[in-house]
Amino acid sequence: MNILYRCDGSVKLGMGHVVRCLALADHLKENYDCNIKFAMRKSELGIKKIKETYPVLESNEKGFSYKEWLTDCIEKTKANVLIMDMRDGLTREELTTIKKKIRIEVVTIDDPEDKRLEAELAFYPSVPQLEKLNWTKFEGKLYVGWEYVILRKEFSISYSKNKNPVPKILISMGATDEKNMTCFVLNALNEIKEKFIAIIIVGIGYPHIKELENKLNSVNFQFKLHKNPDKIAKVMSQTDFAVISFGQTAYELAALKVPAIYLCLTDDHFESSKLFMNEGIGTSLGIYSHVKQEYLVGTILFHIIEKNKVKEMSDRAGLLNCSNLNRISSLIQG
Repeated sequence: MNILYRCDGSVKLGMGHVVRCLALADHLKENYDCNIKFAMRKSELGIKKIKETYPVLESNEKGFSYKEWLTDCIEKTKANVLIMDMRDGLTREELTTIKKKIRIEVVTIDDPEDKRLEAELAFYPSVPQLEKLNWTKFEGKLYVGWEYVILRKEFSISYSKNKNPVPKILISMGATDEKNMTCFVLNALNEIKEKFIAIIIVGIGYPHIKELENKLNSVNFQFKLHKNPDKIAKVMSQTDFAVISFGQTAYELAALKVPAIYLCLTDDHFESSKLFMNEGIGTSLGIYSHVKQEYLVGTILFHIIEKNKVKEMSDRAGLLNCSNLNRISSLIQG
């Protein structure tokens, strides 16, 4: 089977779409020997990451026609399946025209746009936004739940964990952190008198590394800085709770049974974070730009002191059936 992925990743967009597409692509290639290619636009960081493993068809944005470019990509790759994980305005009408010209099965991932209505398969976590979407005239199959979250296979491993005598707090704002929320959180941590160890992870696209290193020279708490670690799931699994930018990392931590405090960059992310609060596995502080430092300090302090509450949150996360790539892949294979 020839599969074409359509996604992007950059400092501005983040790398969550790229990460989960790679996770599914790797699973399909390893278990079904699928021929995988990617079609990508305006995403230098994402293209660089994908090219480590798979061929990429890049767009020429001069005089760009989405319909013509995507049609050309499908024809060149002789794709049987198009897997979409992007939110950049491809219309339902454009996708309909493409499907009339080329016989192709369309799969969409966590898609709020109207183009989702042309998909044969649609996969979503149980986020609140789903209830607000209009599914009139959708003739495909909709799959919703924790098992349809797409995560890298390292997050399906059960890692042994020692009881930390001093709480370990994970700080992770995704692969890029354009807004430098990492330093915002470090400022809050510096106000806390209780003992803890900060485990800080920054990704491949983090643009503020010098500022971060300078700040770490003057903090009054213990820390360990990891720059794009190879075994990121193992590092994350050894922490007691996390402060993160809501996104793909939130689902990864849920799979690892690590409770989290979420800072959200968009209203859509805030809506999605309510799923985690409803499950009792996380605390959302809302839109990052509106969060006051003292509120963040108080929330972190609660998690440090109330160890039993954090343990309960971890236990609840352990009841979730996160990311069944075998099930997702078998549905795509038909």
